[in-house]
Amino acid sequence: MPAFLRNPLPVFSGIFVFFPQRRSRFDSVFCVILHPCSACIDVYRLQNVALKIISVPSSRSPGELNGEGGGDRFFSINPPLFFPPFEVGDKPPMILKWRILSATNDLDRVSAVALPKLPISLTNTDLKVASDTKFFPGLGLALAFHDGSVHIIHRLTLQTMAVSYGSQRPVDEQAIKRQRTAGPSVHFKAVQMSWTSLALVGIDSHGKLSMLRISPSMGHVLDMNMSLRHLLFLLEYCMVTGYDWWDILLHVQPGMVQNLVEKLHEEYMRQNAALQQVLSTRIIAMKASLCKLSSATVARVCDYHAKLFLIAISCTLKSLLRPPVLNTPDKSPGDRLTEICSKITDVDIDKVMINLKTEEFVLEMTTLQSLQQLIQWVGDFVLYLLASLPNQGSGPVRPGHSFLRDGASLSMLRELMVMIRIWGLLKPSCLPIYTATSDTQDSMSLLFRLLTKLWLCCRDENHPSEPDDALIDECCLLPSQLLIPSIGWLPANDSIISKLQNKQPLRLQFGKPPGLVGHSALLQFDAFARAPGQPKIDHLRRLHLGAYPTEECKSCTRCGCVTMLKSPNKATAVKQWEQRWIKNCLCGGLWRKMPPNYS
Repeated sequence: MPAFLRNPLPVFSGIFVFFPQRRSRFDSVFCVILHPCSACIDVYRLQNVALKIISVPSSRSPGELNGEGGGDRFFSINPPLFFPPFEVGDKPPMILKWRILSATNDLDRVSAVALPKLPISLTNTDLKVASDTKFFPGLGLALAFHDGSVHIIHRLTLQTMAVSYGSQRPVDEQAIKRQRTAGPSVHFKAVQMSWTSLALVGIDSHGKLSMLRISPSMGHVLDMNMSLRHLLFLLEYCMVTGYDWWDILLHVQPGMVQNLVEKLHEEYMRQNAALQQVLSTRIIAMKASLCKLSSATVARVCDYHAKLFLIAISCTLKSLLRPPVLNTPDKSPGDRLTEICSKITDVDIDKVMINLKTEEFVLEMTTLQSLQQLIQWVGDFVLYLLASLPNQGSGPVRPGHSFLRDGASLSMLRELMVMIRIWGLLKPSCLPIYTATSDTQDSMSLLFRLLTKLWLCCRDENHPSEPDDALIDECCLLPSQLLIPSIGWLPANDSIISKLQNKQPLRLQFGKPPGLVGHSALLQFDAFARAPGQPKIDHLRRLHLGAYPTEECKSCTRCGCVTMLKSPNKATAVKQWEQRWIKNCLCGGLWRKMPPNYS
């Protein structure tokens, strides 16, 4: 057993033992021994140790054979008392023993301990690389003291790496001494590190919840390229593991956003096709949260959110299709729709439709009608993109710009238009509603023809071509033929991350949303956000809620997306759609309940 348990000190107030998990096995232990006015820490490591070959005199006890009487500060786990005989020259038997790596006994009184959750390699080579590159996430152990300070110490050497005093930081050493002698101060009672060890959350003795940043370099000044490498590595880790990356966003500055998005996309494209398909929506959500931090990339946030919404609608609508005969070895109706729409490049929607098995698209009338709001969004989005095509080449980048060069998204919209056309034959009231200047105009055929021409220009990602003048002229005539809808691109951004970029302390209160006045970081989004008093919409159900909604709603803490708590529709297809957003928002953020009659 460990030395501190075999020879306990005469006076102590508590012992805390922590087992950090690394690579699915416990091989180290942190022991924090608390005294009335101080604390000490021992770090033990489980290691393979060669067993010494000794002769067995009859006068020695079995306990002495196992090293219990020696002075080594390590102990064994159930060592065997007798060993089988072996010849000289054979490899000696190995045994697992706890060996002390480092210890300290000159600490002040510890009130809370937090271990890093980031799994890292602790070999000498990797530790040297971390020291050379100043990349320390996962190496720091957080200790909260009774004087209100928080120390980040190295998990192996126990050397101090960073010190923070939270919101009550003393200005000099004399203030620290006065604080110690004045009596008990506000200190953390419980602390916890985030998944990437870039943030520390704690509850103090007054019941207040606080969050502290932890720099990846522990305060060392680095050049921009090295800082980008650190954040990029952690973003890739969250993208693969599925952990939330909110703590990484705390350290992203507006000037880093462009490079981070580009490098993240490059790393994503290096992966194989199967992994890219698994991570396709997660990387889009990650790009959206990054672009929200800079005013220069806010238009991309609109495109990323629209792409996530489009992918979700496509997956939901295709999942409703059923083959006429079950257990058929052929492709699913959704896959067959994608294959036929990619092969047939005809601009006539009816000629594309006749190549499909229409019996696979038969659904109940109530199901089709319950999907009308999602179908309406698809139709409005196609009309908006085509009408904005002539204006995308001049002036600042507008929302929807990336879709005009995205062959995959345009192909997805084209498939949905064909599917909606078939459903319109079964239930005409489920079709998208357009306000046209002519009663005889077939709006869906017109939009499908223009959408197909635009898709043909960028279907080959390696050799895209510019839209011809004839297509642009036809798109210029759309506002005179159809009423262009207004797209609610970006909900009112009330996320906390954008308010923390100035690195000034921010005080919040439970149950009350953060104030919007005085935060310049929010003003850059005014061109895309809804002003107070304007009609609100349910961004996931596409339902109008009015200027002052009376229904209970929830909003995303990351993007501000608003949706109702209770579903007004009991249809099975709608429930399937709403099941997607029970735990997380479209962007991966968490939900919070909105106050009644929010504006």
